[in-house]
Amino acid sequence: MPDFGFVGAAYEAPSIYQDAQECINFYPEIDPTKPQGDRGVMALYPTPGLETVAILPNQEEVRGIRTLSGGTQVVTVCGDFVYVMESDYTPKMVGQLNTSSGLVGIVDNGINVYIVDDTYRYCWFISNPSAATFTGSISGTTLTVTTVFNGTIAVGQAIFGQNIQQNTVITALGTGTGGVGTYTVSNSQTVASTAINSVSAPAIVTAAISGTTMTVSSVTSGTLKIGQTIEGSGVTNGTIITAFGSGSGGVGTYTVSASQTVSSTTIYAINWSVLPANDGAFEGGGTVDITDNYFVYNKPNSQLWAASDLLSPITDPLSFASKDGSPDDLVSIIVDRREVYLLGEMSSEVWINAGSVPFPFTRIPGTSTQQGIAAQYSMSRMGNSFAYVSKNNRGEAMIVRMNGYFPERISTHAVETTLVNQNVSNAIAWTYQLEGHEVYVVTFPSIGDNGLTWAFDNTTRLWHKWLYRNNQNEYERHRGNCCAFFNQQVLVGDYENGKIYQLGRNFYTDDGQPIRRIRRAPHITTDLQRQYFHELQIQFQPGVGLSTGQGDDPQAMLRWSNDGGSTWSNEYWTTIGKQGKYLNRAIWRRLGFSRDKVFEVSISDPVKAVIISANLKAEAGEN
Repeated sequence: MPDFGFVGAAYEAPSIYQDAQECINFYPEIDPTKPQGDRGVMALYPTPGLETVAILPNQEEVRGIRTLSGGTQVVTVCGDFVYVMESDYTPKMVGQLNTSSGLVGIVDNGINVYIVDDTYRYCWFISNPSAATFTGSISGTTLTVTTVFNGTIAVGQAIFGQNIQQNTVITALGTGTGGVGTYTVSNSQTVASTAINSVSAPAIVTAAISGTTMTVSSVTSGTLKIGQTIEGSGVTNGTIITAFGSGSGGVGTYTVSASQTVSSTTIYAINWSVLPANDGAFEGGGTVDITDNYFVYNKPNSQLWAASDLLSPITDPLSFASKDGSPDDLVSIIVDRREVYLLGEMSSEVWINAGSVPFPFTRIPGTSTQQGIAAQYSMSRMGNSFAYVSKNNRGEAMIVRMNGYFPERISTHAVETTLVNQNVSNAIAWTYQLEGHEVYVVTFPSIGDNGLTWAFDNTTRLWHKWLYRNNQNEYERHRGNCCAFFNQQVLVGDYENGKIYQLGRNFYTDDGQPIRRIRRAPHITTDLQRQYFHELQIQFQPGVGLSTGQGDDPQAMLRWSNDGGSTWSNEYWTTIGKQGKYLNRAIWRRLGFSRDKVFEVSISDPVKAVIISANLKAEAGEN
């Protein structure tokens, strides 16, 4: 029997007797130069593996990652800390969130990084992320530095580290003059010895505050900007600059977020800010994006959404609107082709910048749909559009891609069968591109005991499962929680341990953990007549064995079902081919008889396991 369709995508139908195909940790690639039916018109390639490039110090959930405009820095949120990395992948802490779990939204406008975590909004002015890194402890207002790894500690630097209060600034030298020794900090606290990153103050000024007006009388260094936090003796913690008055960076007046009275004192600006509750029309933000230099974000559990001021992290209190085409709440926002898509629980609508004041956006007529989003973070860009897990008042858990203003289904019944009657509300998605394959990856953490990850290849329009094998030899969801392209590498953040991985086609383990790859073929049956199976040859790429260690003689494990996929045989092993054995053939013989045969092969050696096709020798029986 020639090639019998052994190579293919994942498609286990609601009844395995209709179709029992499985494709785990392989992805199909199609050769467009070959006619249908030819050997190798479709092949199975191993999904990318993982290799650690950085470990974020607090080693918690990586909640978000984004490459900043210009491509020289990448921002990550791990637990409650914000890190910036450059090409050497050294993490430098530049901010702290008021929450420590759950995905975050991160965007930037080339000036500010804007972060939302449902409950709060934050901004960081893009700048040199580190003045010094060192180890120190704090008792009261005394910082004691025991080791300096790099840089020089100085007055005016903000410091970040585990358990250090927000907006803590070095205000005076003690025994230390840039290195080991003691320093005075602005906030009294007790912090055990920890790694600390200091960031230079973008501005140091002398100023007084009366009500919400800050009057700057002199500038020691730097430039004040809207959105910066200010810190100084008597200044209310968390106060930020919200508007220019007569000052525009130097001497003059400014509006600040909190009313207070502060006599003339030294004030330090900080590039990290937790935006106050009175910024804009509401507090917090569920999802965020940017268009025409406006940050746009939504209020969780409401229909409200807002737009910041132009090229600013600050929002006018009147710059907001409602997704009011249907009564359901707004769940997610995404910008596509400069248009703002508002995805609600059961419906969607699209708005565009019309230059209005005080809120610049208006709804585009004819763009409303009766299709919402089932999971806030299941939305990810793909091709010239985006995909997400959908929901409406008739059901949920179809995966769709937006086509213009209207969604079209891309999931199959096989995918949807795994999602029915499951909790999909916490699904997360991201997209990566490697070697011409653009893949939408969607993880369902609450399905089963260990979660489930599906991957849709936008190039071939085919699905495969992408799973991690743990130390108990069980499959679980893929490690990836978020993704960015940086430094010519696809980076993935781990969902629990603070690791940043590089995704690579030439990595054949998940950060050292073996990857078990499975292909289960279609049914082989002829009107349920008996067939005798003499030989199966699977055409792997041969000669891919390693020089030493696991994989020096890579093995393929075959098992089969004689009853359509209900019960299975033992595994039978054969070699794929040691290094350089390019004529090796992977063959199994004396495979018995069956009326409905299903073959399944698996590989777990860390090698380039490519399946080109398979051939079967069989003959019909008498009944």
